Amino acid sequence: MKDAPLKLTPDTTLTPEALEKASGVLARDGLLLGRGDDAAPQLVLFDGRFTPAHAALLERRPPALLLATREGGQPSAWEARLLSALLRGEPMIPQEAATSVAWLGSVAEVTAVGERAAEAVLQAGGSKGAASRVADVVHEIGVNALLDAPVDGSGEPKYAHRRGQVQSVADEDRCLVSWAVADGRAWLEATDRFGRLSVSPLVRVVKAWGEKAQVDASGGGAGLGLRRILEHSDVVAVRVTPGKRTQFACGVDLGDARRRASQPKSLLFSLERG
Repeated sequence: MKDAPLKLTPDTTLTPEALEKASGVLARDGLLLGRGDDAAPQLVLFDGRFTPAHAALLERRPPALLLATREGGQPSAWEARLLSALLRGEPMIPQEAATSVAWLGSVAEVTAVGERAAEAVLQAGGSKGAASRVADVVHEIGVNALLDAPVDGSGEPKYAHRRGQVQSVADEDRCLVSWAVADGRAWLEATDRFGRLSVSPLVRVVKAWGEKAQVDASGGGAGLGLRRILEHSDVVAVRVTPGKRTQFACGVDLGDARRRASQPKSLLFSLERG
């Protein structure tokens, strides 16, 4: 797949002119728009404001890729790069960025890494609000990977049902957190070795978008955290290799925090085959 053209099905509401312009942006990263087959993911270009209809698109098999339009009504070049990397199995944090990585085995270590990522934002000239958002996102994606992902040999969660009590995990259950600052945003990623995350918790978040946030433990305790992640981020990209790993990446703008939750969002969920 890495060297093959990636065929995606465009949203049928796009005008031919808009589709032609979007095709040019995506083609620069090797993404070719076409009819594809039934197993090919559908690319939906939209204004980045979620509605219940977008939740239904995520429930498709495979889930639709929700890509926001920004400058001039077109997808941004940096999101096209991310989409290409996601689908090709390549690193989602920009390769030119100076990336820091850490293996984490406790909630305290996740918190410490969040503080380090926040400090990197401030050193890059980001706002205090952005630094706070970054620390928050690192905490959420890190704790989700640390406590919600691990299962025992019979497939039963090891820590999720005791999320409020567990402070550290076994060595084999540690997660990897990576972070970098590049092109006006922080890039954050958490990786676990279980590959259990389904699209369902994200579907529930999108369905309730715009409503008052409520705790939802049905996603293993991560429901409210996923909402916070999406509110703070400009893009969320998830690659799940079933039974092997989940990679959960976010891009967080370094600017002012005002009305951040209402800004355009992209949500890209990829379930690898085999």
